[in-house]
Amino acid sequence: MIELTAYGDFNCPFSALASARLEELERRGVASGEWRAVEHDTRIPPAGLDVSGDVADMLTSELDRIRDLLAPGEPDRLRLPVRQVSTALATRRYAGTPGEARPAVRQGIFGAHWEGGGPIDDPAALEALGAGSADLEVADQWRAAWQAATEPIVPVLVLADGYVSRGLGALARLAKLLEG
Repeated sequence: MIELTAYGDFNCPFSALASARLEELERRGVASGEWRAVEHDTRIPPAGLDVSGDVADMLTSELDRIRDLLAPGEPDRLRLPVRQVSTALATRRYAGTPGEARPAVRQGIFGAHWEGGGPIDDPAALEALGAGSADLEVADQWRAAWQAATEPIVPVLVLADGYVSRGLGALARLAKLLEG
């Protein structure tokens, strides 16, 4: 079984695809992974940004790119959200989630944001998704390790031997692992 560490941001559609691919690899018994949430864009204000104008254009372009990357049979689940949210709270709450619950919580957070347009920056919504109490220490450790491994891009995939795949390269590596 391949051991992987992945870094991603809940408001990044490329990270959402990486998370879904990692989940499928784990389901098949091909890989075992630790997903570490990081806040990629700390400039997003706490209230988030309306998805309109340039923000809508950027995210629409990213979603189009995701669709081009989908392998046959991979579902096209991602939809343009209403807001681009700050993921600071979701990252900290995910960091405080017990390890065995993290995969379901991770997929719930991604799904709420990218499939349902849910407010993943709302404490009550995160509570409903099963997120734990905020753990700033773990979130800071993950961020420091992510920044030490690469330039600040998501998703990032770190193999057991220390090899780092970034961005589209990480998505390609996950797709190749899914192909067998």
